[in-house]
Amino acid sequence: MILLLAGVLTTAAFASSPEEVAESAMEGYRLFMRDSLPDDRQKGYDMMLSAAWEGDAKAANNIGWLLQHGEYVERDDAAALRWYERAAVQGLPAAALNWIEMMESEPESLGGILPDTSVLADAAYLAGSALSMGRGLHYGPRKGELLLLKAALWGDDKAAITVAQQLEMYPDSFSYLPLEEIASSANALLPPEKRLEVTPDLTDRLLTPEFWYARMDTQKEKEPGSMNFRTP
Repeated sequence: MILLLAGVLTTAAFASSPEEVAESAMEGYRLFMRDSLPDDRQKGYDMMLSAAWEGDAKAANNIGWLLQHGEYVERDDAAALRWYERAAVQGLPAAALNWIEMMESEPESLGGILPDTSVLADAAYLAGSALSMGRGLHYGPRKGELLLLKAALWGDDKAAITVAQQLEMYPDSFSYLPLEEIASSANALLPPEKRLEVTPDLTDRLLTPEFWYARMDTQKEKEPGSMNFRTP
């Protein structure tokens, strides 16, 4: 019992707080970008990677970007997606945007495995809201509206309510968007049973609040988003 207690105390004594992990991640980023001494980049990368494993979302997003672009490390699309997803679920809008954009622009990076629908919808709502308000991402209302619309198509109730209420106040809100094209691209990241049927009257239906309220009412029970990520 004494030895076990000693072991617990030792572990707790050396555990890093979230603030310490964030500080280490930032210092690693500064070293990596400074690159003025021979070992700066490697030391900085190692610090960011360690912080990412310890739960720092910004570090995870940085590691994902490096892996996606093959910057300093060998390109690994699957690992990049997992790091982006991990940081997105932690609530980082930049990671959510990177994750979604990578899947849409590089579908081959998915390796034939579609993302968890509820996590995808949450990430789109997170990034769309951040862009619309200029909080966490640079202000980009049109891109924000596009992502909120996709979040609603992917099954996020908050996004569906936002779209419906905006259409009630401003019926032409989304009429400037290529809605049929957006629905088709949204379908590409959904399993067949959750895809929206693209019909000739789709655009007209998407511009009515009733469509979104009805979609919320009839939507199947959502799959729970998992916090247990595959090892990058």
